[in-house]
Amino acid sequence: MMTIISINELHNKWNNISPFTGGFLLVSGDYPLSFHIGYVNRESKCFMVLNTGKVDRIPSSKAILAECVQTTTGEYALRFTLNYASLDELFVKLCWDLIDASKVSSKPVEKIVVQYKSWMRLLQQASAGLLSSSSQKGLIGELLYLEEQINTIGEALALKSWVGPEGSDQDFIFENTWSEIKATSIASDAVTISSIQQLDCSDNGNLIVYFMDKTSSKGQLTISLPKMITRIKVLLSAQYYDEFSCKLAKNGYFDKDAEHYESYCYRLAEKRTYIVDSTFPRLIRNNIPAEIANARYELSLTAIDAHRV
Repeated sequence: MMTIISINELHNKWNNISPFTGGFLLVSGDYPLSFHIGYVNRESKCFMVLNTGKVDRIPSSKAILAECVQTTTGEYALRFTLNYASLDELFVKLCWDLIDASKVSSKPVEKIVVQYKSWMRLLQQASAGLLSSSSQKGLIGELLYLEEQINTIGEALALKSWVGPEGSDQDFIFENTWSEIKATSIASDAVTISSIQQLDCSDNGNLIVYFMDKTSSKGQLTISLPKMITRIKVLLSAQYYDEFSCKLAKNGYFDKDAEHYESYCYRLAEKRTYIVDSTFPRLIRNNIPAEIANARYELSLTAIDAHRV
């Protein structure tokens, strides 16, 4: 099994490079491509992937400039430059994720481009800053379910199945089923389905609903994002820490903000599971007019009680 540099090692190597020298450092390791880290304009972190061939139309964002450039030797390379120093943690994790993606594909350049594009939604929203209370609840719900899956099917398969951070329509996809996770207030009798695709899947799946409310208490029975992340890490082997950290980053969570999130505590009251099969009431592409491009709707939990496990 190929081993790669850890996120912390990559970050430390980068920070030990003098921005004023203008040089680049090879990321050592047995990789299918050559990766280099350094700085441009004396302060902007820059990540280079050499000998990629010409890559057309790689998107940039306000946070990161992405380019396919020609080196002095005439070879093509991908160059990613961070525009905002405040997004340092995000950028290093993104670059580590691109290195990691290259090792599991027979077409590493294509995989790197696909993986980079999967970060674009986050990069475009990077200026939004901290997660809202409702976003925190949603992520806590996914982490609660991830914790269950790690205990049930093991860490490797559970992490692989958590595909919501990669932009998948469902939060978890398994071999023959899937699960969509929702977090709502304790008194609520409805959940929002944010797109047609969210419950539109040929296999039977599960709609998992966690009921929780914000609380001023910080006791053992309350949950916060940092507390949930610690609980997950206790279950993970060290080799999976970086993969887990990248998935959190794609959800907009960064370690530097942990202290802020510790003040947001939630009381979990209940978890419900509903079977989503051919009889479940939902909007799917086959039962709506073709002229409707997408839809957002609410499901009454009382009305779907017959589908509850």
